Amino acid sequence: MPQPAFPTPLQIEKWYEGWKSDLLPSPPKPFSEPVRLYEETFQTKPVPPFYPLWYPDRMGNFRQTHLYEVLLELQFPVESLSFEEKGHTHPYTRLHRWSVEHRADFWAYVIQERLKVPFVQPPARILSFPSADIARPMWLEGASCNIVEMLLRHPASSLALLYEKENGEVLRWTYEELRKEVQQVAASLRAWGLHLGSRIAICMPLRPEAVFLYLAALYLGVSAVTIPDSLSGEEIATRLRIAEPQLLFIQDGLYREEKFLPLYDRLQAYKLPSTVVLAGREGYQARLRNNAITWDVFLSHGSSIEAPVFGPPDREIGLLFSSGTTAEPKAIPWTSLTALKAMADAHFYQDVHASDMLVWPTNLGWMMGPWLLFAGLGHGAAVALYEGPPTGAGFCQFVERQGVTILGVVPSLVRRWIETDAWKEADWSHIRLFSSTGEASNPWHMWQLMAKAGYKPIIEYCGGTEIGGGYITSTLLHPNAPSQFSAPALGLDFVILDEPHTPASEGELFLVPPSIGLSQTLLNADHEKVYYHDTPAVQEGWEGASGAHIPLWYGDVAMRLRRHGDYMRRLESGYWVSGGRADDAMNLGGIKVSAADIERVVAQIPGISEAAAIAVSPPEGGPEQLVLYLVLEAGQPNIPAHWHPILAQVIRERLSPLFHLYAVQIVPELPRTASNKVMRRLLRSTYLQAQQQR
Repeated sequence: MPQPAFPTPLQIEKWYEGWKSDLLPSPPKPFSEPVRLYEETFQTKPVPPFYPLWYPDRMGNFRQTHLYEVLLELQFPVESLSFEEKGHTHPYTRLHRWSVEHRADFWAYVIQERLKVPFVQPPARILSFPSADIARPMWLEGASCNIVEMLLRHPASSLALLYEKENGEVLRWTYEELRKEVQQVAASLRAWGLHLGSRIAICMPLRPEAVFLYLAALYLGVSAVTIPDSLSGEEIATRLRIAEPQLLFIQDGLYREEKFLPLYDRLQAYKLPSTVVLAGREGYQARLRNNAITWDVFLSHGSSIEAPVFGPPDREIGLLFSSGTTAEPKAIPWTSLTALKAMADAHFYQDVHASDMLVWPTNLGWMMGPWLLFAGLGHGAAVALYEGPPTGAGFCQFVERQGVTILGVVPSLVRRWIETDAWKEADWSHIRLFSSTGEASNPWHMWQLMAKAGYKPIIEYCGGTEIGGGYITSTLLHPNAPSQFSAPALGLDFVILDEPHTPASEGELFLVPPSIGLSQTLLNADHEKVYYHDTPAVQEGWEGASGAHIPLWYGDVAMRLRRHGDYMRRLESGYWVSGGRADDAMNLGGIKVSAADIERVVAQIPGISEAAAIAVSPPEGGPEQLVLYLVLEAGQPNIPAHWHPILAQVIRERLSPLFHLYAVQIVPELPRTASNKVMRRLLRSTYLQAQQQR
């Protein structure tokens, strides 16, 4: 008999009572205990997708959440927070339908009543379409602001930033002290000739100086181009070539497991802009070349700038890069609108309050780096940073010592904690919620993460750099199930289409614009072609994620779907699970990369004629695994074990050390369409079928 979509009220009550009596004693019981309780409670073997393990009306303070306040303010009745059974519609579903049917009204409410954005000139209109194109709306017409002013407006004595070094030293900045740091760095940028419209590049770990630089650039009207420090020299140089910054800020190197890994020296073969090199933890380990200077020399040329540079909300504040399905990374401009989307999401889903301390191991070169600053500082909370790698016991103890209340993760990091037991001695009972993003998560790992903190919810959060946040999420108003999304993001809708492009419970996901945060331009690619060209036309009667009707016209503007590329499946319970990418992009180690990026590097290896890269998700769920199909030149060894270490090393060195090669397959030829395109989906299907037969 198939498992019912919903647990019964009696089962939920039994799980709750078991949670109270069995799972709270210290030290925590082994993971086998909650597994046993699950089997006894729900009368079934625990097989993903799991039933929810956290319930807002039994195990959480849902009445203290921002979302609950919104429901009351907008007068949406809150009858029940149970599953959407026959005759009952969850209050969040009603809220979402309103938010997508009245998008201008929704965003006006968010900006004015929830975020209370401090405009120096308020908007004349919230939403308009001067080009008569749904893909090119104008948001907040006539408004003027500076997003950093919003981040620094909180009580001067409140803690804003904390940094713990690996040696145990802890540095702290209040909001007043952070403002002074930002103003000093902004003055130095101006002294070095940076002005409105200029660009700087930042390539370093997420350390205090990186925060000062990023905020100072935005304060001054300068665009901050952020580049991950995990990339190869070639990949960093490519991004510098595309962005053309006037000034590069880079750390001399990184420390991993007591080893020094050069960063600045990775670029010695490339032409660089004027460069400021920051030292790691033990002073400078690299010799500065040509036009490079130290951080202290840079700072010595400025004093302070009191007033920020104001401007329209759609002005570029930064550039981030995202690999799509082309060989060159897409340069995606972020604006103040993108920042507002990040703040809104943190407000509703991560439920950030001024009393929180946020930790999210990330980098300014990935979207969650800027997102973290906007999410935390935008709400008057404290953002905590750790000098060392997040994989070890030191980081886990740091989370305990600093009383972190919101911990962001990528699934690969959780897997590492479990495999090494790095978190064994850390008490995480003070954490009130986790959030997971970057790649599909393994439900068994997420269950163990929840249990580690005495059963706290995990906000699964999926979106993209070109969104500035998420399109699907978990909420604190829904029962929380490991690795499952419970709701679409407010103010934005989506539809899942199958191969014939008809609505389905499983298939490729398309966004239904408009929304604040959605990109409208790309620096080095045709935005229209990337996101809208040849997307399916909306048909009469189609419904979005919460059942709202998708109109053929939005006012006087024709509705269009926006390509996103994720593969999603809706469960019988009404929740969703991710199936990875539907296009030729993939997530490896939480990093989005295209098949073309990988194939371009592999094709340069002598002896390889052709290559195709695919990503496959494990049957139990979890992060995608990279598989390479090779066509070899005549006379080359037809042995996967020969090629695996060669390819793995090249991918680590040329692309990212975070990319792990899972398997190599050798074939006589690659399957192709009539137009000579490689059929990667067929390769993926063939590989998974072969794995299932073993």
